Amino acid sequence: MSNQLAEDVRAFFQGYCAAFETLDVEAIANRVAYPSHIVSDGDEITLIAIANRKDCLATMHRVVELHRQLGAPSGRIHDLSILALSPRLVQASLRMDVLDGTLKLLYDFQATYSLAKFAGAWRIVAIAHNQIPRLLRCVSQRQSGL
Repeated sequence: MSNQLAEDVRAFFQGYCAAFETLDVEAIANRVAYPSHIVSDGDEITLIAIANRKDCLATMHRVVELHRQLGAPSGRIHDLSILALSPRLVQASLRMDVLDGTLKLLYDFQATYSLAKFAGAWRIVAIAHNQIPRLLRCVSQRQSGL
């Protein structure tokens, strides 16, 4: 894998994190290819097919609203591992710490992203993660004052 490819993927994730930190659903949707898929672990495995931008906006709006309840937290990526399958297709795995305004850990999660390059721009084509149960637990604890 070239250094430039790794830098481009890191830059993609910096922009993706910034979109979440600013609660910008449109910017998040700009980083997704259609169709795409999300697999989430929780009480049961959840499969979400995102056929188009409208579906993406609806899905991401729910996640962003939960982050809004946490005060628009920031994120810190750890352990980013990039596997280049080709110059236009990569698999990226990471651990993300989600932090409050004082940089205190709210929750963390792991995710694997399949990214593809379309017309010179990286886009998410698939995500597998364990974020949602942890996010929901964090919101619930905040609401109950824990």
